[in-house]
Amino acid sequence: MADNNSNANRSAARPTGTDDLAAESRRRIDDIVAQVDAEMDRRPRHAERARYWGWLPQVIRGWIIAERVPTPRYRSDAPTDHRLPPLGVPLEQAFAAHVAFSRREAMRSGELSNEVRVLREKNDRLERQNDRLEERNDRLEAQVETLRLQMSQLMTQHGQIVDVMQEHDVRITENRTDITETQAMVQASDAMLNAWAAQFIEEPPQEDGPEFEAEDLEEEDFDEDPNEDPEEDDDEGDAASDISHKISMAGRGPHARPPRRTLDAAVIKMMVDRRVNKILAEHEANRLASETSGSNNGTNTRLT
Repeated sequence: MADNNSNANRSAARPTGTDDLAAESRRRIDDIVAQVDAEMDRRPRHAERARYWGWLPQVIRGWIIAERVPTPRYRSDAPTDHRLPPLGVPLEQAFAAHVAFSRREAMRSGELSNEVRVLREKNDRLERQNDRLEERNDRLEAQVETLRLQMSQLMTQHGQIVDVMQEHDVRITENRTDITETQAMVQASDAMLNAWAAQFIEEPPQEDGPEFEAEDLEEEDFDEDPNEDPEEDDDEGDAASDISHKISMAGRGPHARPPRRTLDAAVIKMMVDRRVNKILAEHEANRLASETSGSNNGTNTRLT
């Protein structure tokens, strides 16, 4: 009986121990599952954060190497809890590198700003100079246009002057022809007067009686009438006939006899010279009047 009771007690005690073990196992399994779940949740977040900040460690490492940032003096100064992904270097070293790099970039930015300011001022000066050059170019273009207009006017005036000069050349040629003809006429007149005067220079036969000298005639008898029109041409034949008439009248009277000699050759030469000089003076006056009118026309052409 005693054995049966002990077996019964053992049988009653066995379910209690098994239940405890099962509960402990379940509890451990739940903890493991919770840890696995937490790890599974943490890994995606960590991977996402690593993808977002993955460029930062490389950049900071480059800064540390470039700036030669020293390592921390004590390892205890570097905390183990990082909000950023692990950099492979202490955070203080990375921050010092960041500060040094930022300082250098700030100085470089200031230098660049000064260079930009200098370049901007230089650009402003060049723009002002360009504006002045454009204004000067506009003025030069206006002056060139004015010079072109003046050149066209001068070419027109030059053509007019050439026409006037050609007209003057024609007039000069005509005047030279007139001078040649006048000289020929003067020479012919001189020859005719010399032939006409030769008739009076012949010596008549010597006769007794009162002699008539050519000097008895006053010099004013051969002068022209002061009241005579200067434009009216004198006829030498009429003058010679008047002189002959005076000579004939001087020889009339109760004791009149034919004159012993006619006019002196010097008096006849003087008459011829006066006639020739008058013709030459008229021709010279006409030539001067023609040249004066031509020069006045040229001056008026230049003024216009």
